[in-house]
Amino acid sequence: MKENRITRNLQFSAGVLTWFVVAAITLKALIESGGRGVFSGTLEPFLVLVVLNLVGMLSVDADRFSRRVQWIAHMVQGLSAFAMGLLLPFEWLQIFTIIWIAMATGFYSQRVCFGLLVVVMTIWYMIYSLHWYDPDPILPVALFGTFHMFALLMSRTATAAEEARDKTQDLYRELVATQHLLSEASRQSERTRIARDLHDLVGHHLTALSINLQIAERQTEGEAQERVAQSRALARLLLSDVREAVSTLREQSALDFRRALQLMVDEVPRLDVNLEIDEDVEIDDVDVADTIIRCVQEAITNTLRHSGAAKSWVRVWREGEAVRVSVRDDGQAPANIDEGNGFVGMRERLERVGGSLTRERIGNALSLNVEIPLPGH
Repeated sequence: MKENRITRNLQFSAGVLTWFVVAAITLKALIESGGRGVFSGTLEPFLVLVVLNLVGMLSVDADRFSRRVQWIAHMVQGLSAFAMGLLLPFEWLQIFTIIWIAMATGFYSQRVCFGLLVVVMTIWYMIYSLHWYDPDPILPVALFGTFHMFALLMSRTATAAEEARDKTQDLYRELVATQHLLSEASRQSERTRIARDLHDLVGHHLTALSINLQIAERQTEGEAQERVAQSRALARLLLSDVREAVSTLREQSALDFRRALQLMVDEVPRLDVNLEIDEDVEIDDVDVADTIIRCVQEAITNTLRHSGAAKSWVRVWREGEAVRVSVRDDGQAPANIDEGNGFVGMRERLERVGGSLTRERIGNALSLNVEIPLPGH
């Protein structure tokens, strides 16, 4: 996760540095022109457009903004770049759209990005041929077109690598959480076996011993009878201790569910997950614990893919004889949500443990609510 952030910061810093160099060269050319000819009255509009372009670029990379705001900022960045091309006849202004197309990989699929590349080159060709009457617009468009394609391919490769790292991180967290849950299940099974053996074997033999001592006590007299009575009392005391030990082992059979879920949500890339588990939540069924963990994992994955959220809140609490889970975020949920494989998988998991899944909108964000009846109730 830290490596991803450093890489993104370096890429964005390179884009900002390139932006400043192009803006400075253009501003220098405008000042040297003295506002003559085609440059008359272009300084102020250029400053407005270049500031809009910068604000758009900075907003696209700002995690505090929602996905929708970032998309609008990206559109402002692109439109302002084309507007500068209409305002000034400098071929190097295409560098602004090179930066724009490189940042488009964060919003669109590879196919859409290459479609945008064709649109960008077409618009620049029309600007040079129809607006500036360039007799040979193919040369600058083709030259900078190769830079656009190179930037797009490099950015797409970096995005794919980041997605692969994120997926690896997801799989690692899933593996660690599952390993912890399996370890807890193994300990739970061993505690249950010991408790059962103590109850069925030791408890049975002590009960039989106590009964035999009771019979022996009635058949003896004097000092021998007193000794038998003492032995019977010790047997009853030992049987009580065994029963208490069995009860303690059974009470401690709850899984360390909190730790397993915490391992699942720790260090989620590009998302700050706040986990809250009420104190009275105890789960001793492995299937229930695994179902909750998988549902939370799928909900967070959907948040990362579709909502563009910066924060997510996961709460687990007990309500009556059921455990409830709520997962919400501060992102922008699509207006029409089609339940894909993720939702289908969650519902199938919940059906196996008698649970249910509901969803609701809180503002523009989506909230998922899970309810699972506790086993034995």
